Amino acid sequence: MQVLWDLRKKLRCAQVIDSISDSKAIAQQVIHLFNAGDSQNQNTVLLFVDNKETEENDMQFNSLQENLIQNIKQSNISANTPVVIILNCLRKKNKTGKEKLMLCTSLSKEEQDNFNAKHTEVAQRHDRHKEFHGFNIMQRNFSQTYITEACAYLKPLKTKKRPRNAQILSFLALINSYAPGSYLTETLCLEFLDKKNHISGHPTLEKQMGAFADLLVIYSTCAGGAKSKDRCIRMAHPMIADECLSLLNDAGVTLSDTTTKLLSTLCPQTVQPYLVKIIKQLLKKRETGLPKGEKEEKLHFSKLIQDIKEKENESMCVGLFKHAAKKFPQDPFIPQALARFYYIELSDYERATFWAKTAIQRQPNNSFIRDTLGQVYKNQLKNQNLSKLSKNILQIAKQAFKAFEEEAETAERELEPGMREDGVTNISTVFNYRGLFGYIQVAKTIFYRLTKVNQEWSKVLRQETNSHRLIHSEKCGKHQSLLSSLRQRIEEKCTFFETFLIYSKKKIDKNDPQYTWTDTADCSEKYIKEEEHFCRSFAGLLSTLSHITSVSDLEQITEQWREIHMTSQTESDAQNYILANVNLSQKSANSEILRTVPELQDILQKLWERQNKNRSPEFYLLVLLLFWPDGAKKTGNTLDLKVCVQYMRESHERTYQKYLRFRYLVPLFFLGNGGGLQRLVHQTEFTSLLNEEHETAGIEGLQRIEGEIRNHKVFALRGRDQIEVSPHNPASVYNTDLVSFYLGFTIRGPVAYNIRYAKKCKLLYS
Repeated sequence: MQVLWDLRKKLRCAQVIDSISDSKAIAQQVIHLFNAGDSQNQNTVLLFVDNKETEENDMQFNSLQENLIQNIKQSNISANTPVVIILNCLRKKNKTGKEKLMLCTSLSKEEQDNFNAKHTEVAQRHDRHKEFHGFNIMQRNFSQTYITEACAYLKPLKTKKRPRNAQILSFLALINSYAPGSYLTETLCLEFLDKKNHISGHPTLEKQMGAFADLLVIYSTCAGGAKSKDRCIRMAHPMIADECLSLLNDAGVTLSDTTTKLLSTLCPQTVQPYLVKIIKQLLKKRETGLPKGEKEEKLHFSKLIQDIKEKENESMCVGLFKHAAKKFPQDPFIPQALARFYYIELSDYERATFWAKTAIQRQPNNSFIRDTLGQVYKNQLKNQNLSKLSKNILQIAKQAFKAFEEEAETAERELEPGMREDGVTNISTVFNYRGLFGYIQVAKTIFYRLTKVNQEWSKVLRQETNSHRLIHSEKCGKHQSLLSSLRQRIEEKCTFFETFLIYSKKKIDKNDPQYTWTDTADCSEKYIKEEEHFCRSFAGLLSTLSHITSVSDLEQITEQWREIHMTSQTESDAQNYILANVNLSQKSANSEILRTVPELQDILQKLWERQNKNRSPEFYLLVLLLFWPDGAKKTGNTLDLKVCVQYMRESHERTYQKYLRFRYLVPLFFLGNGGGLQRLVHQTEFTSLLNEEHETAGIEGLQRIEGEIRNHKVFALRGRDQIEVSPHNPASVYNTDLVSFYLGFTIRGPVAYNIRYAKKCKLLYS
């Protein structure tokens, strides 16, 4: 907030009050503020977004960025200054070490001196300066000694028959310690304090709280601080909340006692939405941590549940979850969390199954809720000491497969925001692939467990032998249908993940977990013979450049696809043969089996002439790679690349948009300086371009393309050709001008990286 205040005269400063507000409305307000009602009065908006660490807020921030870009285009803004600068601030109680910039609870010497000077001034002007705990804590450099002294008068705390104001204090300490920034309303507190209407004269909340009031902050969300029903109460500081909970624990009032009391007394049949949100955060919000100094990952449960488990016992956690599940009979997330607690902490798979099914009954159209049932069966299969009977292993596996398949089917029906078709369709910002991946993990587990029982199962699962004899001897006849279709289903799912992981990743700076790759590869190797698996999909073939360095191996793959292409004459086999040549060219430009560009173009041109619309994105990718105009050299083969780009985007929309939504599309190739196939450069050579915010005008090995920006669109200029390309960084597209950029190709189409304006480049290098 201080930054906004300091820059209020230079920029138009604004704060997003609710970070999960309507991002479309926020974007419209930003554009209005930028123009200030008049296009001649434009000035950059400094937008402060105060976020909490939730996936929902993360997705909402991405949505805000997209809506801002869309509104800038629609408003046809052409400016020499940024339209908006976003300060995206994340509140986290625990430091994980990942953040690029973190404000820590420690003062520099200069800050300490400034606070000391200010403290002297405050002490002279205010008699009650000792009650300014937020300021005093910072002035004392977040000293625990100060916290202990400030709360010392609370001792001794009563364990039984505690007055209602002490109970209110314990509730506030709980929610402010485990959900910082939370509050209770004045109305709710007054109703609790005067439960039996014994208090006469309607004293204020401050009076009823007595000495405890010194540790509280009472504020209003109304303009001018007007007193109204919306007044909010919280602890003066999260550190004070922590100390109060510590004192309560020393007095014998446990965390589970306080949480249960909060649920029982502050949650009538109709609970205010803000309080529901707080309780859910207490019970189910899983924070990110760094367990055992390893990579960052989410904790299994909320911090409150983790602490109750460690400081009290597991049964208290179970009781708390059951109480909350009964209190909120429509909520699916609390029984889901209870199911997870049963199978992770207690290995009680029967009860875990019951609560997982309860969660599904409450929200059957949510694929993420359905995932828990599959995880219960998967972990039972993996961890439970089952008898060495194949039929028992297959029985649990069958239940797991069914749960994950139903999850995957539900995920297929889920739509991205803004595409709701009916009232029962669930909305999900990302495609939930856990059902597909869970299926692969279960398949991997049963392969291991069944082959431990009898090594012959490996041949049955790979379908290398007649399965009837073993299935009959192991009394697994009722699982015949599952066993006969399992290999094909695994092959389909492995192909999906090859495509999913090669074409995209979570974010530009965040990869998918490594186990997603390794488990998929391990399962594929177990069920599919190596010679059959050699690179059956386009994406799988593309990935060979990341792990195959031998020219002879690449030549062998290219020869195999030549033979397949000559025999089958299908489009997909033709595409794979062309890609095999491209791959080989990356390692050996002089290979004897390498086909020339015109020869490969001929294959594509014949397919194009047969049908140029409604083909796969991979087909259009190869057309762009091989037919992109060279500028200097002309070939006899030409295709309309403007049409190709349009068709490719439409094809991506049909084929992959559902699955890759809100994921970062990885550039598969860049356009280099060489000739022929050698001008195509595999993306692994230039991953630094993805960061792109550097002023380097030339990167060795890559060709800088001349282009133009008009109407907020980027065009590559190649002679008379003007081909639209997508900007890698949409914020770079802010003015009409000539530009240059590096050209990359994703599965959606051509992308302009590292956009530089012609005028700016002249200034930089003049």
